[in-house]
Amino acid sequence: MAENDADALRGAPQAVTSRPVERAAGKAGSAPVYSQLADLLREKIGLHEWAPGSRIPSEHELMARFGISRGTVRRAISELVDEGFLVQVRGSGTFVSERALSHPAGERPLSFGESLREQGKDFVTNVLDKRVVPAPADVAEHLRIQPGSPVLYLLRVRTVDGKPVICQEGWENLGECPGLAEADFSHETAFDAVERCSGRKITWSKVRYSAAAAGKRAEALGCEESDPVLVLRQTIGLADATVIEWGLTWLLAGQEVAGTSVQDGWLPTALAPALAPAERRRLCGLALDIRRAVVKFAHANPNMPFHLGGSLSAAEILAVLYGGVMRTGADGTLWEQRDRFVLSKGHASLALYPALLHAGLISQEDIDRGLLGPNAVLFKHPRRDPARGIEASGGSLGMGLGYACGLAIAANRRASGSRVFCLLGDGECNEGSVWEAAALAGHMGLASLTVIVDVNGLQLDGPTAQILDTGSLAEKFRAFGFEAIEVDGHDVSALWSVLVPSHARPRAVLAHTTKGKGLSFAENCVEWHDNKLTDELYAQAVRELGMEVDHG
Repeated sequence: MAENDADALRGAPQAVTSRPVERAAGKAGSAPVYSQLADLLREKIGLHEWAPGSRIPSEHELMARFGISRGTVRRAISELVDEGFLVQVRGSGTFVSERALSHPAGERPLSFGESLREQGKDFVTNVLDKRVVPAPADVAEHLRIQPGSPVLYLLRVRTVDGKPVICQEGWENLGECPGLAEADFSHETAFDAVERCSGRKITWSKVRYSAAAAGKRAEALGCEESDPVLVLRQTIGLADATVIEWGLTWLLAGQEVAGTSVQDGWLPTALAPALAPAERRRLCGLALDIRRAVVKFAHANPNMPFHLGGSLSAAEILAVLYGGVMRTGADGTLWEQRDRFVLSKGHASLALYPALLHAGLISQEDIDRGLLGPNAVLFKHPRRDPARGIEASGGSLGMGLGYACGLAIAANRRASGSRVFCLLGDGECNEGSVWEAAALAGHMGLASLTVIVDVNGLQLDGPTAQILDTGSLAEKFRAFGFEAIEVDGHDVSALWSVLVPSHARPRAVLAHTTKGKGLSFAENCVEWHDNKLTDELYAQAVRELGMEVDHG
């Protein structure tokens, strides 16, 4: 790292340079310290204050300058490594990534032109071919139109500093975009032109990747036919599920696709608008707060085992639901029009209570009363208390989905517009009552019902696949008439995208998670289905979750 770069870091805004801010990060509404540091580093990279290939300050330098722990520094750096901004080289340090082009795959439907703009790169688009043609059979299938329907064929090359970086071939659905054929694509991106001509927003994309030789695109890319390239096959659609574009993108070696990749079958027919980075960080921070609260509950009752594993795996799910998806009745929504949440996997109540606190449905006094004794109003397994947002009692597994169906039926009859969310465990799906309720929901077409399954792969006695292998839960729910979607249950952006939109039939979200997520000693360990938290393990949890310890 050059000396002036280190000086620039020392001149960073006071909001992230002092211990008082670290203490403030624990207060409601404040970003965690690691997130503040990550924002600062991200800003310096984005403004090109730190050049590609330069080494950033060491962990020790960052710790000393900001007065923060090594774990906090490492978490901030890890976040930027995951995003592709930084590269760690063993024995040498951490460096700003040498990225000619980076593109967020699947996480948001962002055009390559917008990707280049966001990275501050000046680029030129050369349109090699543009014409209206009858849709070939394969193109028509991707665009969900009749073969022979008119489509706009585009072949473009984008260059940076006079060098080609990507070649794009696409077919645009003209039936949904009147006037698109007249657009000047050398000065307007296809995304911008589509939204202008259709009057609608592009909200989702589905991508497949393959490695190949450049072949017939070698001339456009200025390389040899045998040179390796990354080929992206992408379907792009509007908020109403209309497919607007199908195309192929060739990227020269040295380019990078970074972000959350999405496997085939993991996208719904429509997605919510992408989360802004600040909102994503807020929800990640809420999930961290939920995990910290789970640990505090267990530490307050050291002689009692608690269901930490399944509570920790559900943190992001509850953060997204109570952090913005649900109308809670405490957010200005009329109480009778509130959305309902049923915790069928009642073992995860330790994670539910901090989410309810965040939503304003319970008080800190309720939590401070503890989970035991005559003064308790919250319990190890939830007891029905609608005034506090607890719609149903839990603990006896397999009961929640039937109750949620009843709430959805009642909401439909009242035409209240309320939605019903029900959280199940994958082990809980061994219960026959779950599938009786699913059959009813599908038969009645309960579109206001969203089922979320915390698929963490473990239950009381061991791996779910060994106890009773249920096969594909997605296919089972589809067989009962659900729309079933699989997502990363720890990715708040992916959860947001599938939980926000309404749907025409009941929806099942299969959220793939890690049991015990966030604590190294509990992750994927079946014994943490229900276990006591010793003082030694509590101290480790405090370190791993970056918790502040109240020394009284």
